[in-house]
Amino acid sequence: MSNFSNITIGARIKEQRKKLNLTRETFSEKISISPQFLSEIENGKKGMSIETLYKICNTFNISADYLLFGNLFISNSNNNIYNLLKDNDYYDDIQNILISLDNITKKNKG
Repeated sequence: MSNFSNITIGARIKEQRKKLNLTRETFSEKISISPQFLSEIENGKKGMSIETLYKICNTFNISADYLLFGNLFISNSNNNIYNLLKDNDYYDDIQNILISLDNITKKNKG
């Protein structure tokens, strides 16, 4: 079951920021928040507005569904694939590869 909490969401944001090799300063600047506020979000001390969530997702091509619920796939047609992969020992590696591929695809479209 997904864990919808500030701590979990913040950890996912931090994980994605690090995958992008961005400092807190650079990441926060791109979404018009302070590095201190980003730190508080990443550490689960504060939540964020829908506007800030949107800016994070839109600016860095990160799925809101992933940040909020940890779901890599959101469409019903992909649920079978998700269910097959989630119990796999390599799930985290596969998830990271798919997220990277999704980000590359989005960049190439834009």
